[in-house]
Amino acid sequence: MKFLLDTSSVSDYLRGVGPVVQRLQEAKPSEVAISAVTVMELHYGAARRRSAKLTAAVEAFLNGINILAFDAESAERAGVLRATLENTGHCTTLADCQIAATALAYSLTLVTSDGDLKRVPDLKTVDWRPAR
Repeated sequence: MKFLLDTSSVSDYLRGVGPVVQRLQEAKPSEVAISAVTVMELHYGAARRRSAKLTAAVEAFLNGINILAFDAESAERAGVLRATLENTGHCTTLADCQIAATALAYSLTLVTSDGDLKRVPDLKTVDWRPAR
């Protein structure tokens, strides 16, 4: 595996953002994964919107992608990461810390457009969205 998609990248894919769709379709299935935390965020978003169409799209996406566990190593890294970021005056959500920690634990590049995640020490990131 090479890439871990964060929730915003999956959302971009589901909304049909051209460059994200193209990059994901060009990638081999064995090269891309998401965190179990992203699974939770996707289900949360679909449930909040009460959209059968979105729920179906999320389910279809999840059926075709590798899902990595949020395990003990990821949890430890997330706790240390969140404390480190807070101690340097940077705040990020718990879910974002968990996703970043999963990428670090599995030595993957995080696909994200989130500027906060690009500040995470030692985290490799790439943005598949169109240049602005």
